[in-house]
Amino acid sequence: MITPRRTQLIRVPGLHAFRHVIVNLVTLTPEPGALSPEPGTLNPEPVLVVVPTRGAARQLQRALDGPDIVTRDELYDRLHDRLTKPPRRLSALERDVITQGAARAAAAAGGELSFQLRPGLIAEMLRFYDHLRRQSQQVKRFEELIDEALGLDDADRAAERLRKQTRFLAGAFREYERRVRDSGGCDEHTLRERLMAEPSADPIRHVIVTVADWIADADGLYAADFDLLTRIPGLEALDIVSTERVLASGFHERLHTWWPGLEEVSSPGVVQAFGPALITPPDASTDEPWWTLRDREEELVAIARRLKADKRTGDAVPLARTAVVFKRPLPYLYLAAEVFRAAGIPYQSSDALPLAAEPTAAAIDLVLETVAADFSRGTLVALLRSPHFTFGDGDADVTRESVSALDRALSQARYLGDLDRLEALATEWHSAASFPALHAALAAARELAPLATSLPASTQIARLLAFWSAHSRPIADDDPYASRERRARAAVVDMLSALTAVHAAHDDPPWTVDDVGIAVRRWIGEQTFVQQSAGAGLFLLDDRAVRYGDFDDVAIVGVIEPDWPERPRRNIFYPPSLLASLGWPSEKDRRAADDARFLDLLTCASRRTIVSTFTLDEDALVSRSMQLDEIPRARLSTVAGTPFDNARIFADEALALEPIALDPFEGEARVWAELRTGRSPADGPDYHGTARDVPARAWSVSAIETYLDCPFKFFAQHVLKIEEEPEDEEVMDPRRQGQFVHDVFQTFFAAWQDAGHRAITPENLDDARDMFTAVVDGALERLPAAEAGLERTRLLGSPAAAGLGEAVLRMEAERPIAVVERLLERRLDGELSIATADGPRAIALRGKADRLDLLEDGSFRLIDYKLGWPPKRGRALQLPIYSLCAEQRLAGHRGRTWTLGEAVFLAFKGPRRVVPLFSSAADRVKVLADAQQRLADTVDAIARGEFPPMPDDVYRCESCSFASVCRKDYVGDV
Repeated sequence: MITPRRTQLIRVPGLHAFRHVIVNLVTLTPEPGALSPEPGTLNPEPVLVVVPTRGAARQLQRALDGPDIVTRDELYDRLHDRLTKPPRRLSALERDVITQGAARAAAAAGGELSFQLRPGLIAEMLRFYDHLRRQSQQVKRFEELIDEALGLDDADRAAERLRKQTRFLAGAFREYERRVRDSGGCDEHTLRERLMAEPSADPIRHVIVTVADWIADADGLYAADFDLLTRIPGLEALDIVSTERVLASGFHERLHTWWPGLEEVSSPGVVQAFGPALITPPDASTDEPWWTLRDREEELVAIARRLKADKRTGDAVPLARTAVVFKRPLPYLYLAAEVFRAAGIPYQSSDALPLAAEPTAAAIDLVLETVAADFSRGTLVALLRSPHFTFGDGDADVTRESVSALDRALSQARYLGDLDRLEALATEWHSAASFPALHAALAAARELAPLATSLPASTQIARLLAFWSAHSRPIADDDPYASRERRARAAVVDMLSALTAVHAAHDDPPWTVDDVGIAVRRWIGEQTFVQQSAGAGLFLLDDRAVRYGDFDDVAIVGVIEPDWPERPRRNIFYPPSLLASLGWPSEKDRRAADDARFLDLLTCASRRTIVSTFTLDEDALVSRSMQLDEIPRARLSTVAGTPFDNARIFADEALALEPIALDPFEGEARVWAELRTGRSPADGPDYHGTARDVPARAWSVSAIETYLDCPFKFFAQHVLKIEEEPEDEEVMDPRRQGQFVHDVFQTFFAAWQDAGHRAITPENLDDARDMFTAVVDGALERLPAAEAGLERTRLLGSPAAAGLGEAVLRMEAERPIAVVERLLERRLDGELSIATADGPRAIALRGKADRLDLLEDGSFRLIDYKLGWPPKRGRALQLPIYSLCAEQRLAGHRGRTWTLGEAVFLAFKGPRRVVPLFSSAADRVKVLADAQQRLADTVDAIARGEFPPMPDDVYRCESCSFASVCRKDYVGDV
């Protein structure tokens, strides 16, 4: 039986009247005796006010203290609670898991599908099912409508695929409905059926709907919701409040389609005689009455400056009467924490922050990544270093020093992952400093290892939860973020616990860590929590919540494509032409409603409105929204804004601009500010790479070449002695490759000489090749198979190209002068006498030549192996300086003097394998003279302590290991 009720549509001209009518409907009784014993008093019967979001509810609660203000989902919660014997509500997580099982069952019954049942697809299936049912469509009718729309053309292969997809979806939806019934619980749709069939002992008497339908508002009601409110027993009054613009966008027509003859009334009187003034930029054209700034942060900075300027001129209103309005809360909520706090402007917000952006979510992700990466060195070390976890070795926590030692030891052992490999390394471990970290890493890996195997989903999630509970670091009470971290951790634990229970009860398929990771990350992404607000100050609101607040000044920010209007979520199963047969709206209907709500928003304020857009979003160019062209339709008066003065409002400006002002700082902050202002000038040499008291020492020639690459890199590596972070590579890094190649050639030539050979000639070239191959094969036995293949190709070549060994052997065989002795890996330490522009001088150096060949004619050949490209002659230092060192160190060797005859690079990369340092005697003199002067200048710069960040090529910075400690002063100079 349907209870007689009063249903009326109340039309209002704008948002001021919109709020006024809602307050009157709640606090005053329009029909004496119907809902309240006395006119003008609070309604004694339960009243529900339906709003789009919780943020909107909080704004309306500022004006109303009595009614229950609910969102659409909360409306169903309230109606469910009033049933005599309410069934158990299925959570979103339960419904998703039930849908997973239903989809697999339907796929098994219907044959092979042309797509895979991924978690994202399951979520879209459930969303599509909800839309169908909310549009009052049954599964059978859905199948019939799609078949009718597709027609009877059996030759159309695309149509046949859609028919097969429709049969699968219909089968999955029926299986889902069966499983819901068997579960003993109810979802929204079964609850709706029960609410219409079963009277409540304590029904809701009065419902005020302040949202449009889902076509005009993404958070609005559906056809099934309006049908429920029409037929639910016990409801005596239903009021729908809407602005004229939203009604004209198509909502009015849809209401009369559902309820022919719907009673309509207009709001009594005019609440506001005039609209707010639109503040435009100075000298703005009438065609562009909005502000255009660089990015989102600049928008908030401009608002902060205007608020401060209004306060100085006496034109300010209370901050609680001012709102900053956006379409999406992020990243504005994060930026506000920096901008408004720095400006000393309190603010408040009711928007929820995503749990996925919290550090706690990153900690869970780190655990999953550790298992997915097969316990690689990087992930294990990151897990041990994470501040979110605690790992003990006995009674003591693992120290950072122990973890760093483990990191180095694993890198040296070339450990790339695999728990068995780690176990094997542990049996032969010799690094005492890293023992505690190694034991902790092994214990953690053993705990998590079962996640990599295939086990029931509930078992896997329970294991992850157990690890989290056992190793989460306790939160100190004095931690300034303690409350926020506890809420985030509680949300994660609740989610994991619920996920475990739901899978155990409804669907428990075998999962590996990849499946666990997908599920956990997805549900963390769905979680949000409301941040603790200051409770006073400027309001940060989305465009739906601000409709319910009373503000003097409103600043609408971020009006860009595709945020304004917000693009609707597309259906992935059917094109718009087929969806239209199911009652889906057209793009025209949506856009008309978006424009209507934007125009309402422009008139929301009582005093002033500012609209702004920007041009850069994370360094990417963005376009302004086309909705800005709708501003003239709002018919607001315009007032040109005054330019901002140069007053300092941020803390950094107080210190960065002259004269420095310390008044904004108090306590410890003032102490630090005084310390900063008392230090030496920022343009002093000490802040730009100059160091004092650099100890004199004999530098290696390779270190001096590093200075030529970048002086600061030299400083970090050789003066500060900062260790480079080890990197995991499946093959040797360039340094190890170079050492390996050097060892191979040293072993070969030593074996060649031990066998009684001297020079390599065309006659014994084949013997040299055979011996070199044997030496290479012996060296490769120590390498993994995959890496050994790469190094064999590098040294011995392939059918496509000769290897480095062939280049070395042929170079010597083609030279006419025989070798009498080879000096391999020859040390050239000591003082070197050089000639410079200021005269002769001696410099202490250290170095080691790859190979020195002493020739029969009293000359020598110097060879430098290069795995990469040979250096440019104008920058090369090792080869020319080693040449001079060798001449001086070899004096008297074998009872004679030796002169440089040839110096070459043997390069593995580049068009030529053999690259000479000089091509003629005259060229030789010039190259050596330039190298001596370059050496002297570099050593003098080191002695003066000049280490500016000045790479010879800025691309070196991309792979530099010391980028995190570099000031990068060269930026702006290149």
